[in-house]
This record gives sequence, C-alpha cells and structure tokens, in this order.
Amino acid sequence: AFYPLMQLIIRDLIYRSPLKKLIRGILAVSAMAAALALTGCDKKNGTTTGGDTTFAGEYRMEAKPLYSEMEAKDPNATAIEMEGMNMTYAQIIAALFSLTQSADLGGTSDITFQPDGSMVIVFDDPEDGTVTLLPNEAEGIPADAITYALNGSNVIFTLSSETIDNMLDAATDPQEAAAIKQLLAGFNKGIFTYSAADNTAKVTFKYKLTETELTLYIDKGMISETWSAGKAIMNGILALVGEDNPEIAAILTAVIPQVDTMLEGFNKIEVGAKMTRK
Repeated sequence: AFYPLMQLIIRDLIYRSPLKKLIRGILAVSAMAAALALTGCDKKNGTTTGGDTTFAGEYRMEAKPLYSEMEAKDPNATAIEMEGMNMTYAQIIAALFSLTQSADLGGTSDITFQPDGSMVIVFDDPEDGTVTLLPNEAEGIPADAITYALNGSNVIFTLSSETIDNMLDAATDPQEAAAIKQLLAGFNKGIFTYSAADNTAKVTFKYKLTETELTLYIDKGMISETWSAGKAIMNGILALVGEDNPEIAAILTAVIPQVDTMLEGFNKIEVGAKMTRK
C-alpha cells in the first residue's frame, strides 16, 4: 500500500495543489539539468565563477536518467508511522528506487554547457520532434533564463527573475505568485534557495565527472539542510495544499514531525541524474 500512497501524494502535489506552477517549474529544471533544470547553491564571495571549462561540452540525457542509492542503518526499522500503515526503511528505499527507475521524461535531451555559463538544451520528443528548450525565443525563454556556475564540488544553476515569474504565472495571478514567493523566502540554505531581493532561485547539486559521464545529484546532508530551512514554513505550505486536497494535507501533517528522525536513520541518500558526453 505504501507505494500507491506515495504516487498519490506526488501526483496531487504536482498536478492539483496551488503550488503546482512552482513544483512543475522546479521539476522541469531539475529533470532537465540534465535538461531544463537545476539551480545551484548559495554563492560565496570569491569562490563562484560564471561558467567553467571543467565539464563544458555536449551531453546526452536519456529519457530515463534518474537513479537513487540509499542505505539505512537498520532496513527493517520503522521509518514512518501513520494510522493504519507503517513504512520501514527498506520500503522507502524500494519505493524511491521504483519511482526513479520508472520516471520517464518522454524523450532525450542534448545539453550543451557553454564555458561562459550559458546552456543550450534541445529536447527530442518521439512524437513531436526536436525542439530547442533553452533558449527559446518563441516561448519567451532567453539564453540567460537559466545559467550555471561552479562552487567547489557543487554545480550552480540560477533561474532569472523573469523565469520565476513565468513559472508562477505572476502576470495572470499576481496574488498567488506573491504568496508563494513569501513562502519561498524561507528557503535560505540547502538544495533550493530563493532570493526575494532580486527574485531569483537557485538549487544545489553536487556533481561527479568522468571521461564519459556527468552526474548531478543531491545527498543526505543537502536534504537535511534544506529540510531544516523549510520546516519553518511548512504550515503555510500545508495550508496551500489543503485548499485542494485536505486528505493529502492530513497525511503530510502526520509525516512531517517524523522527518528529522527518519533522515537520521539513513547512512546514505543519493538521488540524481546521469548524462553521457557526446
């Protein structure tokens, strides 16, 4: 029962809640950064440079590029307790593995990382053909909508102010966009960070590079750091989710207080996307 429940929660959060515009945008960015996506970490003075020659070049991301590697301290221990259903660490690991293995972007992506920090992303859809996602003048997506930089072992993708507003559909629904931005301002460290001052967003990914493959991923430490920042605004997020689906909000309300303890039960969490050098 746990796997269908996780699917239900994820589907509802993405497609039905008032956060759907934001979540779709972040997922698009993440999945594609690999193709369209990813935003990096907090900039540190003197350590971040625009672009880089480290992995500049062309890469191919397959339709199913995601992977997960997790290790629990005790796989049979209870990780999450809910009324009528408990989940062990082994079940969580199996569910996430199944989700990442089955996630299909619907086509392949060719991603070019330019030395100056810009990117070109071309998506090949089996049904609709080839389309350039970044830049895309017809859709109002300029070359600087998403840029990348390196900071030590992190790769940094920054979403511009215009990109954020388009993701939130700020022109059509400014009040909802403003409310979501107010919530996002609470994320000031970890995987996803948002700057209200200049209305830009970043998401941190670590990277691994070989002669033939580039991997972008997040790990347990990054997840824990993001969670510690996000806990303070969970009530606001739950209120938004509850407007469309109080049942899902109720489940999340029961799970959220257990997240800290659950995360401590893992020795390793690594989730990411892989692409091959062309």
